[in-house]
Amino acid sequence: MRLDDLLPEEPAVRRMAVATLVNTMGNGIFFTLSALYFTRIVGFSIVEVGAGLSIAAGVALFAGVPIGHLADLRGPREVQVALVLVIAALTGLLLLVTQWWQFVLVTSVIAVLDRGAGAVRGALIAGLVQGAGRATTKAYLRSVTNVGMTVGTGIAAIALHFDTREAYLAVLYLDVASYVVTAVLLARVPHVPPRPAGQGLAMLTALRDLPFVAVVVVSSVVTMQYWILELAIPLWVVNETEAPRWLVAVLMVINTVIVVVAQVAVAKRVATVEAAVRANLVAGELFFAACAVFGLSGRVSAVLAATLLVSGALLHVAGELAQASASFVLGFELPPEEAMGQYQGVWGMTFSISSFLAPMVIALLPLALGGVGWLLLGAILLGASLLTGPTVRWAVRSKESRLAVEAPTGRQG
Repeated sequence: MRLDDLLPEEPAVRRMAVATLVNTMGNGIFFTLSALYFTRIVGFSIVEVGAGLSIAAGVALFAGVPIGHLADLRGPREVQVALVLVIAALTGLLLLVTQWWQFVLVTSVIAVLDRGAGAVRGALIAGLVQGAGRATTKAYLRSVTNVGMTVGTGIAAIALHFDTREAYLAVLYLDVASYVVTAVLLARVPHVPPRPAGQGLAMLTALRDLPFVAVVVVSSVVTMQYWILELAIPLWVVNETEAPRWLVAVLMVINTVIVVVAQVAVAKRVATVEAAVRANLVAGELFFAACAVFGLSGRVSAVLAATLLVSGALLHVAGELAQASASFVLGFELPPEEAMGQYQGVWGMTFSISSFLAPMVIALLPLALGGVGWLLLGAILLGASLLTGPTVRWAVRSKESRLAVEAPTGRQG
């Protein structure tokens, strides 16, 4: 498959995809090298780096809402370009820090802007594409993201090979450059007009929309599935199975390749809210099955463990494709058009909440309880997917009621 096959036909979205590719190549570099740079080169302890990142994540938790609201008022393209340029400058500044408080301060500001950029990106997609094409566009961008992250990780290997301050900085400054190039590419995306005065909603409307927030909370639990492969499996394979350690990398490659190849095709089959609810339920069933299979891989022969782990990984990635496709649709179909930016900010909190919950849940269940813990984790994911239907229907009824009230008189400022 050529990279060209992963890109959409619409010129505007194609430009976004190219910008995403460049940006995620830089992200791949930074995610691979940053922890090592700040511990091995700058001299911070692992605890200091972890604490700093946790503080930054907490500070940025609600940042998507006001920044998304700003995109509604000023236009998402212009806000996105400004955010990316400021992040570029701050990332360059981050490479100069020598004190822990400086690290926390700069990292926190970057986290706030990055969280906001995610919300603005959703609003930009909503402004460029209509209907089911929005979810398909998100799927394209997710596939391109996987390609970019993989390439960036490969570039980061250069610094890892030389393992010197100069090598780390040279490669990390490529991440800074990637933000600048991304901003230039995004500036070529068509202008999306802001909401006319009097047609927007108050900034905290999305957070007060309890049915929508309920969907976000339930989705956050299902979204914990991403940490199965990233956190649970590496520790499980190394500590609890006879499978070779290199199998962890194989499982990662399997996941990445399948997402790149299949995400768009799956997303095209999930085009409505009803289809998204069904896809989320199927995902929950697949996650439960995957967890059950993973749990069986402990205390068996190396060959059988490897077979079970690969089988579980295939079940997991199938569920991931379905769950991601459902998330794309719900994230665009449930919010009101006149406040898409701030609602995208709240929707983006699904990942923040799951990032907080997942490490604790995984440590307490599969890594502590073994096979039984895997079953409990699968049951939690399945249970959350079962709750998606009722909460989504509540959100749909709330949106329809609001539209019915507004229809006779129009939006009031």
